[in-house]
Amino acid sequence: MSVTTRTATEADLDFLGGADRHVSPEVRAELVSLGRVLVAETDGGPAGFLRWGLFWDEIPFMNLLWVAPEQRGRGVGTTLVAAWEQAQAAAGHHQVLTSTLASERAQHLYRRLGYVDSGALLLPGEATEIILRKPLGRSVPAAPGATH
Repeated sequence: MSVTTRTATEADLDFLGGADRHVSPEVRAELVSLGRVLVAETDGGPAGFLRWGLFWDEIPFMNLLWVAPEQRGRGVGTTLVAAWEQAQAAAGHHQVLTSTLASERAQHLYRRLGYVDSGALLLPGEATEIILRKPLGRSVPAAPGATH
């Protein structure tokens, strides 16, 4: 299976809205216009996306990595993360951040991809939010088959 990635466009807003209910349609459209959403495709159709912002207005922070349930475990998430990291390194960033709940499986993916625990956020009534960081070298190799 070949996975390709690209920057989301306005034409992706319906797909994104069907899976991302964490932000309003207006915010989603703004993030797409800023180039802060990547879409993964398999066989010509969308299979997942990665939405990001800036922590402290300067450190790229992956806010959401989503892969369609039927595409999970097939390298879509890994390809999205690799493409994002490569783009951030090319933009001159030296590190990236993300977070995940301690109760979520995603923490294992991030650690496998070289992210290290860097702190936690404790909110009443919620599982611990683990903050993960990854230093970026001069070049971050793309995942096999990834294009951006």
